[in-house]
Amino acid sequence: MLQLTHDAAAELDAARRAQRLPETCGVRLFGERASGDELAIGITFAEVPAEDDEVTEREGTRVFIAPEVAAPLASAALDVQHTPEGAKLVLTEQEPGAQI
Repeated sequence: MLQLTHDAAAELDAARRAQRLPETCGVRLFGERASGDELAIGITFAEVPAEDDEVTEREGTRVFIAPEVAAPLASAALDVQHTPEGAKLVLTEQEPGAQI
């Protein structure tokens, strides 16, 4: 299942607070069809998971993973990359059994 790093959890919590969303809101990752067979991954805040979403939590940040992206993200981690333009969420591949 998708992992969430400490930095990503903190960044998402700050974004949720900046938007004045309730603490009960989680982050939902979902798939959007791009060109051809490509699947783009979208991210939004949601009060509750959709019916078939996988749910995980890290440091109080709930993450809802839509079924269409659950398998492609199974060995990934959501992390933060700091750039001159600011923090950016990134997906990284994780070694099987790696702890973050």
